Parts: sequence; structure tokens; C-alpha cells
Amino acid sequence: MGRQPARKTHSTGKKRRKKKSKGLHLGASFWVMLVLLVGVIFYFTHDDLEKVFSNTKLFSKLKQEDKPLVVEDIESPGSKTGTSAGKSTVKKEIPKDDGKNTIIKMGNQVVSDKDKPAPKKQEPPKQIQSTFRDSALYFVFFSPNGDIKLSKINRKVQVAGSPLQAVMDVLLEGATPDELNQGYLSLIPPGTKLRSIRVSDGIASMDFSEEFMFNTFGPEGMKNQLKQIIYTASEFPTVKAVQFLIDGKKVDYIAEGVKTKEPLTKNSF
Repeated sequence: MGRQPARKTHSTGKKRRKKKSKGLHLGASFWVMLVLLVGVIFYFTHDDLEKVFSNTKLFSKLKQEDKPLVVEDIESPGSKTGTSAGKSTVKKEIPKDDGKNTIIKMGNQVVSDKDKPAPKKQEPPKQIQSTFRDSALYFVFFSPNGDIKLSKINRKVQVAGSPLQAVMDVLLEGATPDELNQGYLSLIPPGTKLRSIRVSDGIASMDFSEEFMFNTFGPEGMKNQLKQIIYTASEFPTVKAVQFLIDGKKVDYIAEGVKTKEPLTKNSF
């Protein structure tokens, strides 16, 4: 009676193993059949599947990393078509950043280094060459007996632009210390500036600052300051007369008894 339960247990285990093995075979067969079924379905429907993927833009999204970024600018409602108002969409393609091109987004605009014009090369400033010119300048000479006369002094004047302008500027600076020791003096009022100068048809129009009007040596000193200008300018062959201007305007009289509204020459005194 003790051996019979053992036999029953052995038989039951064997049956269970058979059922388990049979279940595994059925499961494997099921998956094989399912794979085959999916393959058959895909074979006959791959065209439809491709259209579905195309409509859902799945492939385009996967390939988006390899394409340049596109920015859509939605403009304000545009012109109406029929009875409905439409919106215009403008697509701007941003150049792909390859590490060599800098891309800058400014509002709705995209600016690339490639779109920027090449910077202009700055030319070095032109150097004006200066030369020295032998020039004659007129100063007033005081003799030991008190006589005043106009005297010519020769100098080398550095010229970088207009020779007449350069010589007149030097004249307005006055006599040098050595010339002062020799008795030469300029009666042109200190601080006088030559604002502009223009030569046309033998007439040099000279525009002086208002300091030119105030001479502390009286009427005789004012006549001699005019002579200094006229005689020095007349050393140039292109100048026959001088038209005096004060702050851009003609004046009737600068020196007493001498009209300055018209051009003056050496013979005007």
C-alpha cells in the first residue's frame, strides 16, 4: 500500500511535463505565424504605409537635423480674397552653421556673416609734403630819427598748401625777436586772423577777423597795416589788388581817409 502513491506521483509529473512542452511548441508556433502574418500584410500594404508615413511627415522630422532651420514669419492679415481675409506666410531659410559662419537672429530677420559686405580697407591719411619758399614780407621800420617807412624782409616760409595763405599767416605772426632788435615792427593788431582768402582776376579777397579794425597807433598806424598786407600780397604775380573784408563783409573805411569798400593797390596811398 505504501508504493502506490509513489507511482501515481511519477505519472502525474510526466503528464505535466508533456503538457508544458506542448504549450511551448504552441507558443513558438503562434509567434512564428504572427511574424509571417505581419510580413504578408506589410508586403501587400507597404505602398499604403508609405503614404501614411509621408502624410504624417515622420520621415521629414527624422531628417530635420540635416536640413537648414526654417523660420516662418506670420505677417499681419493680408489682402482679402473674396470674402475671407488671408494671412501670408514667408519662409526664411537660415544658413546652416558649419562652424565658420556666424548666424545672428535680429527680430524676424536672420543675418549671416556671408551676407555682410566685406569691410572697406581704411587708407592711410595722405601726407601733405611741405616745402620752403623764399618770400618777401613787409614790416614797418622805425629809424633812429623817428621816421616810419615800409621795409621788405626776405624769409624762407614753409608752405604746405596755398603759398599766399602761408605767407600771410606768417606776416600776421609779426616780427621775430631778431627783427624787433633791428627796429622792425608789425602794426597789424595782435590776434588778427585771416579767416579766408580767394584770388580771382588779380584781386585777392581777404577776410580778416574783427581784431583787424582796432589799431592803437592811430590813423597813420592803420594806413601802414593796410600797406603791409597789400605790398606783401603784391609780391605774387597773380595779385594786383586786395579787397578787404571783416567777418565776411565789406566795410567803407578801415583807415581814416582810405576807402576800403573797393579793392586797394599800392597806388591807393
